Amino acid sequence: RGTFADDGFSMLTVTHAAMGEAVFGISPAHAEVWATLRTRRDERMANLCAAAEALVARIAGEHRLSVRWDYHEIFVASVNAPDAVEHLRRALDEEGVAHGEEALPMRASEDFGLFGHSAKSAMFFLGAGERHPALHNPDYDFPDDLIPIGSRIFMRTARNLLG
Repeated sequence: RGTFADDGFSMLTVTHAAMGEAVFGISPAHAEVWATLRTRRDERMANLCAAAEALVARIAGEHRLSVRWDYHEIFVASVNAPDAVEHLRRALDEEGVAHGEEALPMRASEDFGLFGHSAKSAMFFLGAGERHPALHNPDYDFPDDLIPIGSRIFMRTARNLLG
């Protein structure tokens, strides 16, 4: 519901379904449905999980089916702290690294969100270029030329913070 730019955004994508065998006249005894749930905020994710579980339980109950669910790869929301963003912007500017927020927010799941639960944090991306395969493509190969750029940004940020 909504677009990813909205805090109330939610999306459920069925990613896999399997049931029964390739035969005629026999009802399946077992089925699996896998789904990816996406939201921008952790509270919204909790609500979406509860709604999905309630829907599954209701439909299973109407058809006298047993049901169970479990979760894998749960990612908490990655929310940048404004002052951490400013520290990064300053370092990027001082190092002469072009930056922007044109493609944000992004829908990708990311384990970076855990950092924000313990400390003020900000996530940024070093672009490899439009002709480079995307991160999770099978032909992706990390461009080592990005290492010195990323190192300069982190070192500048640390120097600015530590004086």
